[in-house]
Amino acid sequence: MVSSSSHFRDPHTLTWGLGLILIAMAIAVAAGFSAVPILILAVIVAVAWAFRSIYISFYLGIFLIPFLGIIISIPTGNIAFGQRAFGGSIDVSLAEVVFFCVLIAWALRMLFFWWRRRDQNWRPHFPLLWAYLPLIVAHALSVFSPLEPDPYPVLKFALRPVAFDYFAFIALPINLIKSRRRLRAALGAFAAVGVFAAANGLLAMFFPQSGFLGRARPMDIFGVAVLGGNYNVLAELLVATAPATLALAYLVHSARFRRLLTGAAVFQCMIGLFTFTRTAWIVFILEAIFLGWTIWRDRLHAYASALIIGLIVLLPFGIGMVAYSFSSMAKSSDSTRLMLSQIALQVFESSPIVGGGAGTFINRIGSTQVFLIEYGAPLDSHGFLQKIAAETGLLGLGALIIFIFLTFQFVRTRLRWIHRRASREVILLLITGTGGVFVYELFNTSYWTGKMWLPLGLLIAAIGVLGEEPTVSEPPPHATLKS
Repeated sequence: MVSSSSHFRDPHTLTWGLGLILIAMAIAVAAGFSAVPILILAVIVAVAWAFRSIYISFYLGIFLIPFLGIIISIPTGNIAFGQRAFGGSIDVSLAEVVFFCVLIAWALRMLFFWWRRRDQNWRPHFPLLWAYLPLIVAHALSVFSPLEPDPYPVLKFALRPVAFDYFAFIALPINLIKSRRRLRAALGAFAAVGVFAAANGLLAMFFPQSGFLGRARPMDIFGVAVLGGNYNVLAELLVATAPATLALAYLVHSARFRRLLTGAAVFQCMIGLFTFTRTAWIVFILEAIFLGWTIWRDRLHAYASALIIGLIVLLPFGIGMVAYSFSSMAKSSDSTRLMLSQIALQVFESSPIVGGGAGTFINRIGSTQVFLIEYGAPLDSHGFLQKIAAETGLLGLGALIIFIFLTFQFVRTRLRWIHRRASREVILLLITGTGGVFVYELFNTSYWTGKMWLPLGLLIAAIGVLGEEPTVSEPPPHATLKS
């Protein structure tokens, strides 16, 4: 007699079950049933699939992180809380939906395998949670701002995206990546989307908005701006994926794949530079200086001639970058950023302790008639520091400084435990990408997305895998159901 648990672990049984549920959902839609029960069924199916194939779902989520243009809108109906907190519709990116389902599946696996069976492979770990917690609290406390923000959107913002970003993009990678194989797969998904985005940017150069050859930018796919609508969203991704791709090259065994990955990293760097965004050039230069000082310092003399040739090739583009900095388009961008910073400073001065309310900055811009008349549609703060200062005041800025300092101490301390040169270089490359995207967000608007926080999660996970302290072994097949 076959036990019920055996049927539960049988992948064919679960696949047929999921298939039947999908068919039932399609029939319900065709019959005109209410969207609410259909949505609940969809969530059940997605979580069940993530539970069965948690690693595949996790890698899929990593690949989808830059696809911020694919939005799923969930109506809240006439519920008062939904109207006030979400404006009548919960709008989430496809990647967030996938990570949410994986989070639930991971919680269920912890319940079944760690809490009930005491399987240490599924024991949860939350490094840096106590360092990140003040940031969540600071956002929640901004509800007491003298500017009297609506408490529902403020508390919602403290939970999502602020708290969600830690659990989805930091804690989840740390708890799922516990072997070199898992680390290679996660970095492979991140590198793959970097190559895809770079290829998309290269293609866009041959379809310029003006002139013969344009700047690299995200190109619409079937009329949808899946990667975003401007040059910065492409560049900010590539400053993180290029070092991650190079880190993956250190982890593969095939010399051929190593060369391909190195070429892919260079390709992403070049496309990032061809966006001709000033922030991208600044970040790539800083990343090159850091790598030159840490990893490549004793090899620079061997590649001096190649380095000189590369600098000569890039010189005309650098001159073009400088020329663009003095163009009317660049001056207009500077003017916009200056006014956004001035408004952020005014909000901060109005409530310096707790700020004006988490998630409220763009609404304040929308009510600033001078900005709307001068620049059109409201924009979010172009800079992480201005955003935190305006919305959460000194409490938020202090919490952010504490988190950055404790994270730096955490990474530096554990880097000392890693003595193998190849492993240290992998970690240093991931530090490069993580630091690069944090610097980029000092000037951009994607600070509360996986683009910014996933590189940190991958870095800490890699430290746990490559570190020389004892680590938990990879879960055995009977505990993973399917990898």
